[in-house]
Amino acid sequence: METITKEKIANLLKEKLGFSALLCEEITNSIFAEMLELSLNNNKLVLSNFGKFQIHHKKKRPAVNLQTRTALEIEPRRVLRFHASRLLKEKVNSNEIS
Repeated sequence: METITKEKIANLLKEKLGFSALLCEEITNSIFAEMLELSLNNNKLVLSNFGKFQIHHKKKRPAVNLQTRTALEIEPRRVLRFHASRLLKEKVNSNEIS
């Protein structure tokens, strides 16, 4: 399985749209920067037929250091979660590529 990077996405844009490599790289970076900004500011970003990115707030919780067996607390933090849409799940499970 091949890893898809922002660079590869920019190259695909270049091939399909015929724009310059620099412009396609700029477009790709702008899209991902905007997605990150929207997720951080709104706590939720929904892309129809793809999925939902949502900020989840984890509370402070107890833990144990497995090497020293000492108790410690994990500080509260925010994590980004992704939930695939029903349509995306169906496509992945049916191996359908469009």
